[in-house]
Amino acid sequence: MSRTFLCAVLGLLLAGCDGVHSVSQMGTLSCRTDDDCETQVTLRACVDGMCADPGCPAGTVYVGSGAFSQGCDAADADCVASAQPLHPTLMDHAMCVSMTELSVAQYRACTKAGRCPQSSALRCTPDVASWTDAPGANESLPMTCLLWSEAEAACRFQGGRLPTEAEWEKAARGRDKRTYPWGKLQPLGCQGGVNYAGAGCLIRPWPASAASRQGAQVFSASRAVDMAGNVWEWVTDYYSETAYKDCASGCTDPLGPVTGITRVRRGGGFQSSQAKELATWWRDFHTPETARSDSQGARCVFPR
Repeated sequence: MSRTFLCAVLGLLLAGCDGVHSVSQMGTLSCRTDDDCETQVTLRACVDGMCADPGCPAGTVYVGSGAFSQGCDAADADCVASAQPLHPTLMDHAMCVSMTELSVAQYRACTKAGRCPQSSALRCTPDVASWTDAPGANESLPMTCLLWSEAEAACRFQGGRLPTEAEWEKAARGRDKRTYPWGKLQPLGCQGGVNYAGAGCLIRPWPASAASRQGAQVFSASRAVDMAGNVWEWVTDYYSETAYKDCASGCTDPLGPVTGITRVRRGGGFQSSQAKELATWWRDFHTPETARSDSQGARCVFPR
């Protein structure tokens, strides 16, 4: 069996694969930073000079600290001014990100504990909103119609919080400037695992489980699911048109303005009609507490 084959199948950078990592024993790599462990699937954190299991909570994936490129270049197709320029961003901390979007079952648990509000408004449309008053077939669907404060409360209940815009983008695109969470190719379509109206998908959210959705699972750079399409995901930041321009020369762990009228949401949703909304750099915004959307959801982050 060739070393190249092992690198491709196991996701491990054996000695001689790229000249960066060294091997002390099969599956155990030496490292200087989390970036040295990024290509592995299960051993991602740099602990005492060796790549090791980061110990993330069940249902989450690890995103290491380090630098990545945020935004897009003016020469890129569909690169809007609010996502320019392409600039270096340094994340000074590691985190664990929910592999899937916040589910109806997870939000229901929060309401039962008295930590999240429950009202008829959670079913903001009669046809595709995912919430039901009693547990049923929708428990595995992403929770939709969420106000920003409700999404934040649900993440806090789980011991996490909503990600910052920079944290979300690093989890989606990694360090290789990928246009979409899975790479640089155009969206694969419904059967390929990307749920958005522009591909002719059914206009409704689908669950995280590959066995009960229209298409296969497609993973982001961090191995999270549905970071493009399905539902829009709230992030912490208030929206600023110039947030990326303000970081043109580089920023460390940026967090937008402290006040504002709208909050940022990322990733596109099942009602997105254009592929550009699925790009890792695409920035959108929504009023956080005065309007609900049946394609608005959330994903949680657990800083380390």
